[in-house]
Amino acid sequence: MMKNPELARQMRALRTVNHYTQQQIADLLNIDRTTYTSYEISKNTPDIMLLDAFARIFHVNVDFILHIDTQNVDALCDEIETYVADNKEPSYSLVSQLDKDERTLIAAYRLLSDEDKEKVRELAKRCNPLQSKE
Repeated sequence: MMKNPELARQMRALRTVNHYTQQQIADLLNIDRTTYTSYEISKNTPDIMLLDAFARIFHVNVDFILHIDTQNVDALCDEIETYVADNKEPSYSLVSQLDKDERTLIAAYRLLSDEDKEKVRELAKRCNPLQSKE
């Protein structure tokens, strides 16, 4: 594939704004960290299947990754902070507010099949100490 410096910047921006390390993303994608790093430095370009898996980690589509504004990562961070400040209810969906283990679990969950996601949801319901027992 052709080198794509814009895609490389976009992948790095999405990863860093969500507080993931290169190693964490590489582990989730089941690739070596050096391979992932080669994408962020535009030495190589991921194939479409890997790019799709990367997008699913962040719960976005590939089109979003291809069009994200990487020229102003600070603006993206500001948008996240504004969203948090304006949100009266606790936000459980902002990846950037989660700790390392929570982010890893969510990213891994997003890569599961729909059937496996349902199994995880059922297990979580049974294990949830906040859910009232009926």
